[in-house]
Amino acid sequence: MVCSAILKLPRRVNVASKNVLIKASGDVTWSSEFLNFTRRKAKDNYVVVICGGGTKVSKELKAAGYEVRFDENHGRITETLTERRIARDVLECEAQKLEDRFVGKGVVVLPPILYAGSVLCHINADNLVKAYYLGFDEIYVFTRQDRLDAKQESFRSYPKVQVIGVISKLSIDTPGVSIGEEI
Repeated sequence: MVCSAILKLPRRVNVASKNVLIKASGDVTWSSEFLNFTRRKAKDNYVVVICGGGTKVSKELKAAGYEVRFDENHGRITETLTERRIARDVLECEAQKLEDRFVGKGVVVLPPILYAGSVLCHINADNLVKAYYLGFDEIYVFTRQDRLDAKQESFRSYPKVQVIGVISKLSIDTPGVSIGEEI
């Protein structure tokens, strides 16, 4: 039987490495604390980063003339394909910029975008963390310090999730700074 072969697979090829999920709010993806933490985790682990970008998505939606509304359980409401495309474009751009920062560091970067068939569904990045919860050994969520309490409450029922508040913000335009540097 084909399914019985699954039972013979080793649980983990390298028991020293862990599956590590790191979510960073778009407002902190350029902070030295986040960048250096992620780089250190990637040295010995399989690291996936989910990049946020909610503030930038809201800004672009407003600039395009859309009202920004939220549902307390699901996040930003987008009713039209154009709104979803704006969200997708911002999130993909954020992911690409972050990927460029992690080139050669062993980090996989994902934007919080799902497709159900051909239906574009951006998802609140915190909800994506919750969806991926069972697949990871360690989970970290980086957020702005002023959002720390609310974020901790949001993940109260998820004991593996460690929420980290960040005060400083490093701009991608900061000249001469690479991800390998301690800032």
